[in-house]
Formats: sequence, C-alpha cells, structure tokens
Amino acid sequence: MRAVRWLVFLVVAVGGVAFAAVLGYAVVSALKPPGEVLAVPLSWWPSQWDWHNFARPFLETPFARYYANSVFVGVAVTLLNVVTCTLAGYSFSKFSYPGRNLAFVIVLATLMVPLEVIYVPLYSLIYDLGWVNSFAGLIVPAGTSAFGIFLMRQSIDAVPDELLEAARLDGAGALVSLGRIVVPLVKGPMAALALFIFMMNWDSHLWPLLVASDDEHRTLPVGLAAMQANNLGAAGVPMMMAAAVLAMAPTVALFISLQRRFVEGVAMSAGLR
Repeated sequence: MRAVRWLVFLVVAVGGVAFAAVLGYAVVSALKPPGEVLAVPLSWWPSQWDWHNFARPFLETPFARYYANSVFVGVAVTLLNVVTCTLAGYSFSKFSYPGRNLAFVIVLATLMVPLEVIYVPLYSLIYDLGWVNSFAGLIVPAGTSAFGIFLMRQSIDAVPDELLEAARLDGAGALVSLGRIVVPLVKGPMAALALFIFMMNWDSHLWPLLVASDDEHRTLPVGLAAMQANNLGAAGVPMMMAAAVLAMAPTVALFISLQRRFVEGVAMSAGLR
C-alpha cells in the first residue's frame, strides 16, 4: 500500500513539474526580446528582461476590451449558474412531486449530447432573438448546466431533512430554508461549481466565435486567436506569450483562492464528508 502511495505521489509530482515548466517557460518567453524567443539552441533565460512586452497587448490591440468582456461574461455566467443550479438541485433533492425523477434523468441525459450538436439550432434561436453580437447571446445560453444541477443535487442530499422540517415547523418557507439552512451548508460545492463554470466559460472559444464577431463583444479566447493571426512573426511571439500569461492569471488566482472550498465541495458532492 505504501509503495502504491509513493508511486501515485511520484506520478503527480512529475506531472506537476511538467506543467510548471511549461508555465515557467511561457512567463520567461514573455520577457524575452523578440529575436531570442525562437532562437536555436533554446535558451531559458533572456539576455535582457523586456517588461514592455506585457504592455504591448494593451497598446497595440484591443486587449483591454477583450479582457473586460471576458470578466463581465465570466462573472455573469458564473452567478447565473450558481443561482439556477442551486435552485434546481434544491428542488430535485428536497421536494417530492410527480415526474421529479424523470425530469432529473432527462437533465442527466443532456450530458451525453455534445454541445456542437446543438450549436446550429441554438445559433438560429439567438439570431431570431437579435442577440448576435450582444452580451445576452454570450451569457443567457450558458446560464445553467446539467453538470451543475447534478453537483448541487448530490450536495444538498447530504443536508439532513430534519433541519428543513424544523425550519418548516417554525414557519420558514422554502426559499427562507434554502437561504438560511441549505446554502451555508453547501458553500463548498457552490464554490467548486463557481470555479468549474468560470474556468469553462473563460476558456470557451467556439460559441463566442460564432455569436460575437466584433471587437466590442469578443472575449479573450477569440481575441487571442485574432491577435495571433495578425502578429508580426517572431516579433509578435513575446507579446502573444505575455497576453496568454495575462489571460491565464484570473483562473490561476481564482483556483488558489478557492482551493480549500473546491476540495471540500468535491468531497461533499462525492459523499466523502
């Protein structure tokens, strides 16, 4: 058993070092002069630290607009998912009504449908609503998720029914019980859901590419692709590396800040707590 643990630890450590090396090389490359990024043989350390590369995306491209759009859309989608998935999970977990189990099975079945399959009818609907090149088209279709509903339902199942029954006897309604009893007990899963959704939305490329074609509504993944298509060969690589590092920073910071809640939420959802 101890040998297995050491083997698992070794594999995880090697994987962590590999990912850290890639991240470290991206940061160092963002600080190199243009002529050294693609130089052969490969050099880890730049001969001169060029911090101006981190300012170039903001000065030479609409990077600030892309960044602001991603932050706005990511926060809005995350808040919508936390609210809708918590309400749906609460309903599936603590209420009994005809068709509840069937509805939950249908929700789970949608997890097996690739998103690319529904993009054509979804785009047609967004077009008919006049939401192309708008924040509504980026936010509303991603406002809930079957995975989030499943995660919150499993987490709320762990909340004792006796607590809700006592609150009901004291005259508390369903929403009051949700806000005062259930939510404080499932903050970990809610944080895990928020992290999952924010990261998925922050990295989403295909749907924003379809529904937002102008700079006013482009998010970072689409904006970075446009910047890459318009860069100046080797001279643009340090700038693109700097832009990629800046784009990655919010998800890394969010994961570090919510790491403990994330682990608690996953453990609670899996029934380990």
